[in-house]
Formats: sequence, C-alpha cells, structure tokens
Amino acid sequence: MPERGRLLAEEAAGAVTLGGVLAQIPEGRWAEPTVTPDGWTPIVVAGHVAAWLDECTRVLTAMRAGTWDPAAEPEESSAPVAAMNAGQAERAAALTRAGAEEAIAAARTRARAAWEALPEITAEAWSWFEESGPNHYAKHVHDLTAWLSGTVSDPEVGELLQIDAEGWVPFAELLESIDPAIRDAEGWSTVDVSHHLAGWMRQAAEVVGRNEGWGKLVLDEVNAGFLAESRDLSFGEARLALEDARSRLRAALTGLPGPTAGAKRAFHDSTVDHYEEHLPMLRRLTDSDGSVA
Repeated sequence: MPERGRLLAEEAAGAVTLGGVLAQIPEGRWAEPTVTPDGWTPIVVAGHVAAWLDECTRVLTAMRAGTWDPAAEPEESSAPVAAMNAGQAERAAALTRAGAEEAIAAARTRARAAWEALPEITAEAWSWFEESGPNHYAKHVHDLTAWLSGTVSDPEVGELLQIDAEGWVPFAELLESIDPAIRDAEGWSTVDVSHHLAGWMRQAAEVVGRNEGWGKLVLDEVNAGFLAESRDLSFGEARLALEDARSRLRAALTGLPGPTAGAKRAFHDSTVDHYEEHLPMLRRLTDSDGSVA
C-alpha cells in the first residue's frame, strides 16, 4: 500500500490544478450551462466534485467502522450512479460561486480527515480516495479547460483516466508487495520496473504536452538507458519518480482542450497497456525466492 502522505500530496496537487482552472472563469460565466453536454455550469461541476468527495468520506468512514459493504456500491457506469450525478447537479445548481468553492474546500477537509483516520490502507480505500479526488479533479479540469477555450470536452479523456485508475491501483499494490532485492531471470527488480514505467510516462508527458503522438524511438536503446539509470536508485526513489511521472502525464492530457488521437494513444500506451505488459513478470516475482525463470 502507498504511504498515507503520498496520496494526500497527490490530492492536494490535483486540487490546486482544479482551483487554478476555476480561478480563470470570469465572474459572469459561472452560471453558463455549457461546460458539459448535460448542461452543467461551472457551479454545478464544482458542486458535483464536492459531492463525490463526500461520498468518499462516507465510504472511508464506513470502512473504518467495519460496516462498509462493497457489494452495495453501484457500478461506475450504472443507472444509480447516473441518478446520483443528476441529483448532485440539481442540488449544486442552487449554489453561488462562493458556495460552490466553499463546498469543495469543506468536502476536501472531510475526505482527507477520513483518509488519515483509517487504521490501514486497503486497495479499496486507495481506489475511492484516488478516484474521488485527484482522478476526478483531472477529469473536470479537462472539461473546464475545453469549455474556456471554446471547444467541447473529449469524453474519451474521462474514460482514459478511469481505466488508468482501475489498472493503476492493483498494479502499484503488487509492485509494492514484492521485495526489491528479488530479480527475475533477466535481472529486473521492482526498482527497475518502477523506473522503466516512470521513464516512459515522462516521454509520453512530453509528446502529449505537445498534443502529438509517438515519433520515432529506438525502443531497445531507450529501455537500456532506463535500466542503467535504475541500478543506482532505491525502491523509494524509483517509486516516487513513478508517482511524479504519472501525475505529469495526467496533467498533460487533461490540460489539452482537444487532445489528438496520437496524444490519447500515447497516454494509453504508457499507462494501461504498460501495466498489462509488466504484470506477468511481477506475478512471477510474487512467489519467488529470489530466482525467477
């Protein structure tokens, strides 16, 4: 499981980015119902973000009390979630700009307190805090960025963020469960995997930031360079580098008003596809005594 403070820092950074976009909205446009295809105003978007933070607080509090029932939670794309979003939007519409911003601040305080109060961090808690906090902020940063630029937000961005979050938590959980001293038959350890993924995420962040796709890359040469660099790192250093690179990549994608197909492909390649590529090796290492074929 991640260090408790690591995800708090990620949440705080995401909130700063969201706040920065909200600050760019002219006073007279906060009630303009064109941010999303559903007719949400910036006020409704802000109220919606606050409402999901409060849902996160509810779940984390129940986890701490031992009363949480995961089977009772609706699926991400289900009708009950759509109904919850509609109800949140209706309630948020009655807020003022100041009320909406205050709602986010108060909900963040409650969610962070609930996270810090957990006796232990489980994968379920991690998923709730990440997806209701930094991942959710990023989705609506894109919505608002596109709207401010006069374009329509890309629904595939939210989908990419969601599948990344769903793949990231179990991948990172497995990564952290393995002794970094263990290496596979080719000499790779979790330090090497962490730095390797971080390197490709940094590369992707650069091309996505330019709203481009991959250019010509000599894969073996790039991979060899990452592997050589990782041999001087501790697991903690490599793991933090991976967190930082993932945050940069997510920010690069969501800060684009209209991401190209190439940029979205680069994001997917270096996140979801890359997790899948390295999962088999990590699973072999899980049962290893230090010698993995």
